[in-house]
Amino acid sequence: MNLEATKMELIEMLLSTKKATVLKKVKAILEEDQAQLTKEDYAIIDARRDSHLKGESKSFSWEQTKKQILKS
Repeated sequence: MNLEATKMELIEMLLSTKKATVLKKVKAILEEDQAQLTKEDYAIIDARRDSHLKGESKSFSWEQTKKQILKS
């Protein structure tokens, strides 16, 4: 199984679903699976967000990101 391709398929399915119940179930599953972020994690995220908002980091469109993931 190609993990990245499976993730892309799931993302596309989530984007196309019209059922709120499906989204709630998926969200609950993912929240159970995720570890809690530490204060240090939040500090890194905040610093990266600030850098992005100041235009100091590079960003990519969805199409660019999708191509890069599928290329891997």
